[in-house]
Amino acid sequence: MSPDFEIITPRLALRLIPSEDDHSLQNLLANSPSLHKWLDWSDKHITLKEAQDFLLATRLNWVKTDAFGFGIYDREHNNLLGMAAVNELYHTFNMASIGYWVADRYQRNGYAQEAVSALAEFCFDTLSLSRIEIVCDPDNTASQALIESVGAVKETVARNRFIFHGKPRDGVVYSLLPGDLE
Repeated sequence: MSPDFEIITPRLALRLIPSEDDHSLQNLLANSPSLHKWLDWSDKHITLKEAQDFLLATRLNWVKTDAFGFGIYDREHNNLLGMAAVNELYHTFNMASIGYWVADRYQRNGYAQEAVSALAEFCFDTLSLSRIEIVCDPDNTASQALIESVGAVKETVARNRFIFHGKPRDGVVYSLLPGDLE
């Protein structure tokens, strides 16, 4: 997929974050304490080098088609708001996982919901996937509410489903199928 590929919604453009936005990414992550509880690679001390390395890894995953990490940009001002990503692509099972985050100052405006819905449509229409999984911490009730708002179905709490700060943690597993999108 071309690195200039974009997903356009009424208010958002989802696209690969260019290296020139490294300061914006660092600033968003450093100044979003609500994310630090859920993203173990982000905290208030994130360095510019760490943000640059993250962007490079995102670009390499895109080129190798291992994952597609999209920056969430508002179309009116072209501000970076957060990210939405397709990862854990399981071609054998025709499925993937998606993840997302929106910086604190942009939360509660419907941006994450709009981005997740658009990313799910991309997964079904462009990648022709038949299943998407979304996993979150059992204590992250805000994320669970958002996931359910786009039509995802809670399936289970899977033991040791993801690694957080080097330790396994349980995860609430949601699924989206093509007919689930609201």
